[in-house]
Amino acid sequence: MAENTVKVDISFQSLLEAISSLGIAERYKLWEFLEAELFPDEDDSPEDMAEIQVARADYKAGDYTTFDQYMAQRANKSTSLSKSCNLPKTRAQMGWSS
Repeated sequence: MAENTVKVDISFQSLLEAISSLGIAERYKLWEFLEAELFPDEDDSPEDMAEIQVARADYKAGDYTTFDQYMAQRANKSTSLSKSCNLPKTRAQMGWSS
């Protein structure tokens, strides 16, 4: 049985413009396709693949923390920790002479 093929010459710029016009669902499908094409020999375990799918679903649902949010949370934790520890701030408070 002969395989039907079609060859189309498209400039790379035209391809980029076409990709830019895709909706998020189509871009996601394209991303999965390119990932499979670029990294076909990765030995991901079924557990790894399941974790990746969960992470992608969380991201798609908006369940993630941005870097800026993470840094703000981290700064708040360190501020709260230093306040709760009541650490001395000066040499005199520490009992050291000047």
